[in-house]
Amino acid sequence: MSDEDPVDILPQIRKDCLEAACPIPKAAYDACIKRVQAKGDGDCEAWYFDMLGCVDKCAAPKIFAHTK
Repeated sequence: MSDEDPVDILPQIRKDCLEAACPIPKAAYDACIKRVQAKGDGDCEAWYFDMLGCVDKCAAPKIFAHTK
């Protein structure tokens, strides 16, 4: 066994997936955030979960490829 601490690859994989595979859901979420900030009322929960679902769908096979 190695003396080094294991590195969590999940944050990097999720970031890569967000940029590469999910630009449309991210853009919709960002637009919602801007609307809510300008309006001062509401939330973007639905857009957030759409974006998160896209990221998870992209990241899952990559994460499982790294498990032993």
